[in-house]
Amino acid sequence: MLKKTLSCALLILALTSLDAAYGQDLNGVWKSNSGGTYYIRRHGTEIWWYGENSPTRPSWSNIAYGKINNKTIQLRWVDIPKGVTRSMGTLTLRVISNKEIRATKKKGGFGDSIWRKKTP
Repeated sequence: MLKKTLSCALLILALTSLDAAYGQDLNGVWKSNSGGTYYIRRHGTEIWWYGENSPTRPSWSNIAYGKINNKTIQLRWVDIPKGVTRSMGTLTLRVISNKEIRATKKKGGFGDSIWRKKTP
């Protein structure tokens, strides 16, 4: 029983340490230069996000998925029906630090260019 418990504990430790092993801790709530709120989750080299400009009546809301390599993030994003905007495209982002991200390429009419971390 102790061996099985120890194995489970080591697996949990390994999984929770995965993000730290890949560098930047990007998980958390981020604010953009337009005032939008983004909820970012990094798992290894994968990046997921949900963004909106209002929690109750957003004019836009989007989801994105992509990969990070060193300090460059490549994302595909799409607006979702919570907002009224209907666009999609790609983004290339540069991680400046654990507290700042900047767009270097934007396609599809994406508006935001700078994100700053609001929470750890």
